[in-house]
Amino acid sequence: MQNMNVGIINGVKRYPPPWNLKGNGYILFYKFSKYFVMEKGFIPAFLRTSFAGGLGAVMMIDYAESNAGPYGELLFIPGKFRFKGKKLSCITKIYVSTRESVINGWENWAIAKEQADFSFSESERKRSGKVGVIKGAEPVIQVSLKNGRISFPTDTRFLPFPLVQEKEGKLYYTHFTGKGRARFARVEDMRINPELFPDVVPYRPLMTMRIDNFVVTFPPSEIRTIA
Repeated sequence: MQNMNVGIINGVKRYPPPWNLKGNGYILFYKFSKYFVMEKGFIPAFLRTSFAGGLGAVMMIDYAESNAGPYGELLFIPGKFRFKGKKLSCITKIYVSTRESVINGWENWAIAKEQADFSFSESERKRSGKVGVIKGAEPVIQVSLKNGRISFPTDTRFLPFPLVQEKEGKLYYTHFTGKGRARFARVEDMRINPELFPDVVPYRPLMTMRIDNFVVTFPPSEIRTIA
């Protein structure tokens, strides 16, 4: 059983799951080649032989609310992996803006978050937006986007990303859920430091969505030994 006691870890307060988060941002959906994923996708050792294609994503979310307070997030999911009889996703690269999110992400779900500085901005009528992430003095990603006008409901039930992450010989299985309002969007410009994040620039997104009032729930993980 995972220890859910609230305490202090590395000087940071423990916020056990479930987490309920709310924010705005962008989700870009892709289909990546196996070569790109294996060479550029920061794939952990336990999944190196398991890539099964499918839908990948880049998510850039400005969480106004979470159990651990507001924070920005940039993450990469390369696609599906065939693992122990199931097709699962894995977050292989992720940045967040607070140490609270870094520590708790690792403790709760074995998600290896790194801390960086975030900037989110949008035009007065929310017709365009920009996202920037910098780690230390090095830019990670800079994106400019145009937003559509018509909104519609969105729900992760239709595009699920069941996760498997590994930590210290244990597997963490997590099925997060989310829903909100979405609008189609378009990438106007994107620049990525390939040393710090998978360089998806050569790939055209299958779909780009601006999401508003996105409510996400991260439940406790199911934890098993890796053997």
